[in-house]
Amino acid sequence: MKLFSTRCFLALAAAGVLLSSSTRAATMKVSPTSPQPGDVLTITIYPHSGEKLTAIGMAAFDTSRVNFYARKDGTARAFLGYPFDRTGGKFTLKARVQFEKSGEEKEQIVSTPVAGRARYFPTQRITMNNSNAGKMSQKDLFRKEKARVQSKMKSSNASPLWSGNWMIPTRGDSTSAYGRKRYVNGKWWGQHNGADIKAPSGALVYATNSGKVVLSEYLPTLRGNCIVIDHGCNVFSIYMHLSKRTVGEGDEVEKGDIIGKVGATGFVTGPHLHWEVRIGWEPVDPNKVVANGLNF
Repeated sequence: MKLFSTRCFLALAAAGVLLSSSTRAATMKVSPTSPQPGDVLTITIYPHSGEKLTAIGMAAFDTSRVNFYARKDGTARAFLGYPFDRTGGKFTLKARVQFEKSGEEKEQIVSTPVAGRARYFPTQRITMNNSNAGKMSQKDLFRKEKARVQSKMKSSNASPLWSGNWMIPTRGDSTSAYGRKRYVNGKWWGQHNGADIKAPSGALVYATNSGKVVLSEYLPTLRGNCIVIDHGCNVFSIYMHLSKRTVGEGDEVEKGDIIGKVGATGFVTGPHLHWEVRIGWEPVDPNKVVANGLNF
């Protein structure tokens, strides 16, 4: 069984007969070649002359299905988050590539080596009042809220909706960076999925880049007032703990549009913006996206 591409999206390919090693169907390139946790890897598949890519299957790290998207030049590109729990070291990225040549379907494995670098993440210890900290035991509610957000991020626009540089979505001081190891009232809470920006309640929050709002809801257990924007090609941004949401699901936003206001809703100790960028469900360092951009 095969899942073939529809329009721009190249779906996961099933196993098939491999070409002999003497035939070169495609090549894979990845950038950066020496990533750190939190980086976005840009993966490009280049077909051999006279061949047309029809499907690509790939899994890597914690991502069971890496989504590739067709480009105008006939290549295919995917973005992949390098998880914060990786210690570095050499590894190989592999993909199963299906292509068409002279009306015949063929398949081959392509790969490329990557040299991961370790990254140090500091530890943060948070003190929270007992009434709010009690939410930590409500695991079923956390799972339901997570599933609700994930349900809105299962599909993405098949071409980029963003353009140019990415912007930090509100003005303020960074109080907790991506990847920090967190303890709340002495109990392990996990690593930080995004970046916290300290700002007063009511401070304006802007779209970090252009896209389409796929979620705008009040999620009381953890996220509070929450907005998720699809930027296309499996890239999403998330804004949490807002006091007010000024956009709704289905709205199209431009970079710099006002989407809400800073608040202290959900699982918090005070007013701030929690901001994430995710590739699929994998969180990456949003400040690195701002610094380096994304090139489709």
